[in-house]
Amino acid sequence: MTVERRIDIANSLMDDELELLRVKGKAYAGTGDSLANFKRNAERLGLTPYQIWAVYFNKHIDSINNAIQQNPVFPVDESEGLRGRIADARTYLSILMCLLTEDGEKPKESPQQIRITNNE
Repeated sequence: MTVERRIDIANSLMDDELELLRVKGKAYAGTGDSLANFKRNAERLGLTPYQIWAVYFNKHIDSINNAIQQNPVFPVDESEGLRGRIADARTYLSILMCLLTEDGEKPKESPQQIRITNNE
């Protein structure tokens, strides 16, 4: 695979992730606090929002691992598809950064450009 093709795939996944954040974020959190789902369930279950995040994230990782275990040569997830699972997992990593940022963690400066280019 060429570097250019890999960048195209990464950009395509980022588009999927942004759409997931828009659509699923409203479904789970409403239009207010985008992290409300993690906070509500943390309070309900006597856990922290980070522990709730870890459960949700690991659900997607478990599904990916299960697909690989069932077919190590060409993993397939027959319910959501691996592309969806990968996009979900990547989305949860950005949600973790949001939780950390809200709690005072200063994220490292990121490039002004969201999209990856072939020039980098």
